[in-house]
Amino acid sequence: MRYIVEARFWERGEDFHVCDHDGRPVFRVEGMAFSWGDKLSFQDLKQQELAFISQKLLSWMPRFRIYRDGTLVVEVLKES
Repeated sequence: MRYIVEARFWERGEDFHVCDHDGRPVFRVEGMAFSWGDKLSFQDLKQQELAFISQKLLSWMPRFRIYRDGTLVVEVLKES
């Protein structure tokens, strides 16, 4: 399945939807305003959290941690 993310993906504190290839919302992402680093709650359409994404600060390269049910499941590092 292919998903479409709105262009304003990383605007601070903004909520947005992830849509399917027909433009129908399938997930909701809630941005956390006024926080250190990017923090995003990845939710289903009933606003039940499926995962939480946080940016690790003080890292040489952008690094994001993804949690499910409060447990770290993966750390993603953006390479140049």
